[in-house]
Amino acid sequence: MNLQLSEQQALLRDSLERLFQNESTSARIRAAEPLGYDPALWTELVGFGLPLMRVPEGRGGGGLALIDAVVVAETLGSYLASVPLIECAVASRILADIAPAGHAVLEDIAGGSILTVALHPVEAGMPQLVPAGAIADRVLCSDGATVYLAAVPADRTVPANLGTLPLAMITIDLENALALASGPDACAAWQAGIEEWKLLAAANIAAMGRKALEHAAAYASEREAFGRPIGSFQGLAHPLADAVTDVEGAQLLCWRAASEAEPSARAAQISAALWWSTRAASAATIRAMRTFGGYGVSMEYDAQIYFRRARAWSMLLGDPEAELNLLGDRLWGGRTDPVPHIGSGEISFGLGDAAEAYAAEARAFFAAHMTPEMRRFIHETDDGDHPFNTQLAKAGFLYADWPAALGGGDRTPYEMAALNEVYCEFEWPRVPGTVTHMVGKILMHFASEEVKEEVLPGLASGERNVALGYSEPSAGSDIFAAKTRATRDGDDWIIDGQKMFTSQGHLADYVLLIARTDPALPKHAGLTLFLVPVSIPGFEVHEIKTLGGERTNITYYSDMRVPDRYRIGDVNGGTKVLGLALALEQGGGDFFVSALRIMLRHALAWAHTANTQGERPIDRQRVRARLAQCHARLLVADVLDRRCLWGFVSGQGKKYYGPMAKLFASEALVSCSSELVELAAPWSLIQAHTDLGTVELESRKAIQATIYGGTSEVQRSIVAESALGLPRTRS
Repeated sequence: MNLQLSEQQALLRDSLERLFQNESTSARIRAAEPLGYDPALWTELVGFGLPLMRVPEGRGGGGLALIDAVVVAETLGSYLASVPLIECAVASRILADIAPAGHAVLEDIAGGSILTVALHPVEAGMPQLVPAGAIADRVLCSDGATVYLAAVPADRTVPANLGTLPLAMITIDLENALALASGPDACAAWQAGIEEWKLLAAANIAAMGRKALEHAAAYASEREAFGRPIGSFQGLAHPLADAVTDVEGAQLLCWRAASEAEPSARAAQISAALWWSTRAASAATIRAMRTFGGYGVSMEYDAQIYFRRARAWSMLLGDPEAELNLLGDRLWGGRTDPVPHIGSGEISFGLGDAAEAYAAEARAFFAAHMTPEMRRFIHETDDGDHPFNTQLAKAGFLYADWPAALGGGDRTPYEMAALNEVYCEFEWPRVPGTVTHMVGKILMHFASEEVKEEVLPGLASGERNVALGYSEPSAGSDIFAAKTRATRDGDDWIIDGQKMFTSQGHLADYVLLIARTDPALPKHAGLTLFLVPVSIPGFEVHEIKTLGGERTNITYYSDMRVPDRYRIGDVNGGTKVLGLALALEQGGGDFFVSALRIMLRHALAWAHTANTQGERPIDRQRVRARLAQCHARLLVADVLDRRCLWGFVSGQGKKYYGPMAKLFASEALVSCSSELVELAAPWSLIQAHTDLGTVELESRKAIQATIYGGTSEVQRSIVAESALGLPRTRS
């Protein structure tokens, strides 16, 4: 996996940014209106050779990869560049693919001539809105059977439009146009070009949304109300956090589509990227305008320009929701479409050959050992307390990234991610294994040798489990407000207190407990961690049933005498241990991405099941479109989570990667589960061990996902501060 631009790509982006900072200023953008074309800037880009950037080098072009073109499109969107580069680059690529080797039009384009593309099939006597048609010299078009090159008529109509784009209403006369090529290959090249336009448009649109949010955040950090920057108010900061999460997900999805090797997956990802980018950028630019208040809708401020341009680009092809129909058809309707070539590039979202090989081993093990009894267990409980865990441990599939000397297999984070996908495929419960896995790593770094020797072998074998004792009735997510006391008494600590939501506390052999050891210190400084054996007298556990059917617990600690050897880290050093523990984990949304996959898998199984008349829900386009919406959200959640994993492995992660991934994936669980339950109503109301029963169950569990592991509100605050630079939203 690699999500870092190459040196050449970074140089290209930086060069364009320097150019646009000087040549696509607010004043220049406004001066280019109402036509939306800056001839001087176009001349600069022609000098860079960018109109022919996707034309092979052998045809006189730049030979750039698809991901390179996406980077260019992002930079265009960020600076609202008033040039027809996307249209001309796409048209030039199509022309190079189908025209004779020495076609003079490519030479004309290299000299500054503008070639654009008609996005819709030409119908005799019917006009269509052509992007860049107001300034183009020629237009590339197709009637579905032949690709034509036509001169743009002098009587073109240039209407005023929302985005002040150089649109023209053109009726193309095919009888006087040059027929370039006909047949399947020509049509495939044409259709692939339209798909490339979609992807570059999506990248352009998403970048507009991201830049609009940056401007809004800068304003919110300076503008004050009631003696505080308005960006410190959660009512403003949290919607901006949602918006930037959606937009960055769109940008990553464009990157993934541009680097996807498998053509059918690339086609689906392009449709998903275009649909999601239009939604994300629309919400982001509206939110940005509202942040500026009345200034946001003032024509003297730039916020409204980002809104108008993003909305106009979003609708050039037509109703953005129509792309959902196409996505559904591509995924489940048997439709295959030509896609643009990706070229060479270093961006990759894959986990790698070693990870895939390890996953294949795990998949074979699960397939060989998954019994009917185990499948019943999955349906009846999700606590994961099953003897199969000991088999997984012995086979090297439980805590596989632990050191071999401690019962693990020294597996890499990418191999562990691939293993988690196998767990998801077979729907085997990962809890309490996930908690035990994390605590085991903490013990390796901070526990005494005596405790390591006592505890780690039992954990590694799958025979012992650990629960977390963090939350308290009056503290919730603020673990630094813990009131549970630990008082030193010789070589022991006397622990008294109560913890809430101790999931798997009824299965645990130990509880990793945070307790206050010095009330005189500031609340974050007087805390210490302990690994408390539940066998010590004074421990009680009481069940709490949740909406999702899961069990959590209240745990009580009454005069528990815990030997000092079970202290983890220094006295009053609990905050340091927790901070370093976070650095040991990539901390993204993989758990919630898995839940999304499982839920969508069961919804698809229902949709592919015929009724007594032989009718299947999946055969209806409306059903496919609604399933496609959930699939698109899953793709966004997945790329955000993969970025988080890559950042952890490469050391290039940012503070907000994990919170952003968790925020989006958990909230997507809520929205998708609601969508799927409504889609299958009223049968989705029934609670049963069926496909729809699983969807119904997940719809209840989804709400808990936005609470566990840090509420969405906490994640939004972190994202707002670290992704947008907004002031701290918590006291």
